[in-house]
Amino acid sequence: MEPKQFVAALERECRDSAVEGCLEDFESPPGRRPDPTLVQISNWFNSLAPDDREMVARAMREAADATLFGVLCVLDGVRPIEDGAEKSCFKLIAEKDNKQSVICPGTVDLHDLKQSL
Repeated sequence: MEPKQFVAALERECRDSAVEGCLEDFESPPGRRPDPTLVQISNWFNSLAPDDREMVARAMREAADATLFGVLCVLDGVRPIEDGAEKSCFKLIAEKDNKQSVICPGTVDLHDLKQSL
């Protein structure tokens, strides 16, 4: 797997599916006894006009996108998550069919790849 494929997969399988899953839960909370907080959000969300629901969806997509960007910045080492002078260096390797691909660190930062997609 190449870094560009990795970032695209994260966008599709994590960011996009999380937003769509939340929106589905807002429309109709799952389970026999859904979480009371989710029921409260659902009642509010379903009371909105269609244009307002779409605006909520857009805001959620922006928040999810910013979260993914932040995680990629952490993996790239440009957004520290530790106190102190010395920081950890993150390494990410994909392995398939006994072949390894270095995802991070790479020749291009993951957060830059994300911005270019």
